[in-house]
Amino acid sequence: MTHIKVVLCILLLSYAYGRDDIYVQEASEDFSLRAKVTKPLSLNIVIEQGMRKSFDENVRKNSKEILENNLQNKKERFYYPNLKLTLETSNTKIGALKNGNDSLKGNSKDARGSAGLELGDYTLFNWGKDYLQYLNDEEQIKRNIDVNDEESRKFKQTLIHSYTKLLFYKELVKIKKEQLRNASFIYRLNKEKVGIKKITKHEYYQARSEYLRSQQEYYTEKLKYESTHEELAQLIDDPPGTIYITREEFKHDQIRLSKKDAMKIGYRESPYVKDANSKTNVSNRSYEIALRDNLPLPKITMNLGTYKHQFGETDNGTRHRTIDGDNDLEVVATVKASWTIFGDGGLLNRRKIANSRLEKENSKLTSNQARRQVEAYVTKLYLEFSNSHDMIKILNVRIPTLKKRVDLALSRYLEKKANYNDFHLALVELFETQASHMNLLWEYYSNKILLAKIIGVEDLPGERFDLINNQGIKK
Repeated sequence: MTHIKVVLCILLLSYAYGRDDIYVQEASEDFSLRAKVTKPLSLNIVIEQGMRKSFDENVRKNSKEILENNLQNKKERFYYPNLKLTLETSNTKIGALKNGNDSLKGNSKDARGSAGLELGDYTLFNWGKDYLQYLNDEEQIKRNIDVNDEESRKFKQTLIHSYTKLLFYKELVKIKKEQLRNASFIYRLNKEKVGIKKITKHEYYQARSEYLRSQQEYYTEKLKYESTHEELAQLIDDPPGTIYITREEFKHDQIRLSKKDAMKIGYRESPYVKDANSKTNVSNRSYEIALRDNLPLPKITMNLGTYKHQFGETDNGTRHRTIDGDNDLEVVATVKASWTIFGDGGLLNRRKIANSRLEKENSKLTSNQARRQVEAYVTKLYLEFSNSHDMIKILNVRIPTLKKRVDLALSRYLEKKANYNDFHLALVELFETQASHMNLLWEYYSNKILLAKIIGVEDLPGERFDLINNQGIKK
């Protein structure tokens, strides 16, 4: 008789697990998936479409081109003469609405004017002040270009993270759905038994309470899952309400990068360190410029003049002029220095120099702080990695044990050898542990992407975030 009950229990469980629908009593019909656009999706599609259609990413592409043009302008302005083409004409008569009696002062029908190539002044030597300023401008623009590229890299990582989040919630919903099916099976069974007075009403309401609790948890996670669809649709510019069909599973590998190597990469590539180093370089040069500006050093320049072609009725020809009436090429030296006694930068500019020196010291402190910040972030993440490794090992053993406990508790409950609370506690512990396990894997994966952002790389050495199908957690 006992064997028959066990077989019956297994058949009932198989029936409960095999059904695609979920038994929901006294609940409104689920309209969440109706009248919505469905779309097959993979990680490659997310990355390609997101990088192509994202509004922010397209703005970054244009901004990068603007910065590159500005960098070229700075370079040409410093290294080459400022060449300009000019064209000037006097008033030229192209028609008359009325001919007057006195036309002696009328405009000529012949065009008169000049076309020229202006070469302008060219600095030959300025004690390195112009060069230092050029290096500062170049450094700031290049850093802005790097920041633009870093934002694009972070956005790609955000796309990967959001897609993986979708897979994570998909797995979590499966867990809650399985929990609801178990609770639904016992609830329906006890509902029939209470009608024929084989169990007490207390047991019936215990099963009903567990069923409703499981139902609430299922719909809570289901809402998060559907919200993740909408977040991803916004990132890749799909229509609102799009529901994605995915085939990949949520998996990831144990981190291969050591803490020591992560620190080395962070010191070199971290955006925090790069920002601080760039500011340090700029402040060092600014201090040198302030020192040289305080000295009466001559600036040596040469006026390369203008080639101008005159055209008109009488004056035609091409001439070269440096100043009016002269075409000599001369190298000239000028001194322009001033010292403020009172007011902004007073006491013969000493306060200005002192401020530049203090900014230089501050930038050095900021650089050290950035390195320390990277060390703190990396250390904290690796502590979490280490703890997660131990927790994952424990849960990988604990979950199969809990599954056996649930099967045994259910069998004993059906045979009336145990009360409902034994089965209830085993069921709750199993699915809470499964959910905790999935959340732990998700936090582990999220920390890996966070680490990549902090140390300034697209992928961690030894693995690629965009190859999700080739990854799996190591047991």
